[in-house]
Amino acid sequence: MLKSLFGKRADAALSAHSAHASSGKLDPGRMRTLIEFFPIGKKLRYYPEFNKDIVLDTLVIGYGVNHHFIYSMDSIETDPDGTPVSFHAEDTGVRIPVAGIRQFQILVPDTSDLEKKLDYQRRAQLSRHGQFSPGNSISLISNAGMKGISTVDTEVARQVVLRDGPYAQMNMVLLTPELGTLSVTDQRRKPRTRTSVPATLCVPGAEFSGGCTIVDVSEAELRLRLDGGNPAMPPLQKGDPLLIDIRLGATERHYSVKGSIIRSSAGTCVVRLDGQIRERRLEPFAPLDLLELKACLLNYGKEAARR
Repeated sequence: MLKSLFGKRADAALSAHSAHASSGKLDPGRMRTLIEFFPIGKKLRYYPEFNKDIVLDTLVIGYGVNHHFIYSMDSIETDPDGTPVSFHAEDTGVRIPVAGIRQFQILVPDTSDLEKKLDYQRRAQLSRHGQFSPGNSISLISNAGMKGISTVDTEVARQVVLRDGPYAQMNMVLLTPELGTLSVTDQRRKPRTRTSVPATLCVPGAEFSGGCTIVDVSEAELRLRLDGGNPAMPPLQKGDPLLIDIRLGATERHYSVKGSIIRSSAGTCVVRLDGQIRERRLEPFAPLDLLELKACLLNYGKEAARR
């Protein structure tokens, strides 16, 4: 871990910029998504000044949190759902709770030299002072495989040369993310409908079982969110099997469903419905079976409310 770059010795200009870049309390949910898709050590692509035809490579070196730099994902404390709780600066022992964050920035290397590889027309689209002039926009792109693709717009805060530590004397750039622009694509192309149905999720072979909520449903897919207090799911790969036990209360309907992972994170997963277990045998879903299950999920709680 490096010493704080923005400590008491920070110049007045940097302090003024920090105050300007501060935007009040950060939404923990958006912070979680940002860190999930733009983690430290992640190789990214980006395009400057909204020029989507100019795509270059970069890397997340660390985060700037208030007056400290965080260079390791191990320095981020999260709750069981994977939502950040606090950031730890190991060199100073400072613990920064998420509620106390006044400024959050992303540290990337200065890749200005990549501009030399652009043709004249594309170079002319950039600022004459270069892509990393303060106030310029840099749009980051993260390819997360089965989880989809995430993008976020950032504003160049300033260029810095680190004074010591593992990246000493290297040119870096501080980017302030605009969390309102953070977006994640969804690999499911079928229409989804929100719902809220309790269920139990089991991961065969991993000795994991916990309560969850079915939060949306599409033609043959469900998105599940672990209930609070449950341990995080074990690492799962695309295609890994799951068992979902669904008891629909007042309707007295019970479904034991086998699914397979489409994508997953610490607290959520999207599963494809492969079949249901009847009399200890796995049977594929017939079209009417899927329609029945979907109708029951969408009407959960409504039937009891009408009585």
